[in-house]
Amino acid sequence: MPSSIDCSLCLLRQSLEASRFATADTNIHEQVIREVMESILHYGFQTPPPVIGQKIHRSIRNITNNPDPYLLVKQKFNALMMSRIDHFRELIDMSDDPFDTAVRLAIAGNTIDFALRANLEPKDIDEAVEQALKQPINGDVNELRRTIEDANQILYLTDNSGEIVCDRLFIERLSHKNIVACVRGLPVINDATLDDAKQVGLTEIVSVISNGTDALGTMLEQCSEQFMSVFHKSDLIISKGLGNYETLICYDQTILPQQVAFLFKAKCAFIANYSDTKLGDCVVRMREGKS
Repeated sequence: MPSSIDCSLCLLRQSLEASRFATADTNIHEQVIREVMESILHYGFQTPPPVIGQKIHRSIRNITNNPDPYLLVKQKFNALMMSRIDHFRELIDMSDDPFDTAVRLAIAGNTIDFALRANLEPKDIDEAVEQALKQPINGDVNELRRTIEDANQILYLTDNSGEIVCDRLFIERLSHKNIVACVRGLPVINDATLDDAKQVGLTEIVSVISNGTDALGTMLEQCSEQFMSVFHKSDLIISKGLGNYETLICYDQTILPQQVAFLFKAKCAFIANYSDTKLGDCVVRMREGKS
């Protein structure tokens, strides 16, 4: 996937915000920004954003001596979303089409992304949910429904903390007997890890594994043997969020032969343009598997 100057500017902003989450020391903030600028210049503007982002966030954790700068905000939004889980579940159960509503909520949860917006507030989640329940879906929900029904084993790739509550609700609605959920192997931004999965009770309803890496997405060449074993056994991949979308679309069908369902919110102009969507769209994109 091509990068852009706009994405590089976004990485600079994101890096400053991450360093501020980690420490109040302005000297360290300056050191982080200098190293990030050098990394961007070294890797070039055509390097996919998740690739350079992974290296940048490793540097931030090292420079600030903070292994998880977003820990407190992750816990905050997990708790916030769990406080509303009964309300969200009622929205699903009382709707005319519970599956469609569960999809919309799952995508609305993708709003909880501190890589794009560090000043996210609870009201922003409420607005995202309200909008998702009303606006048209960019994609075919019924095709997603049929694909899930026909799948033998599903690998569900989660994205962010907080959002993982919406993933739990969607997985509950699927009632599929062979689902494995996957989280990041190590902390990176506010992406969900095994600790987050436990905090929101996802581990109580489905098997949860980590991908064994701190990649901003799913870089198959970096993933653990456990992940790859489940990956190869699964005939459907449900991919949540922009990081997973940006990384997985780089693989052709010889490497990624499964059917893939991409669910995400088009949160930036670059992704909206690349995915042929509009900014703010709730997106369902199906990619056929290798026959």
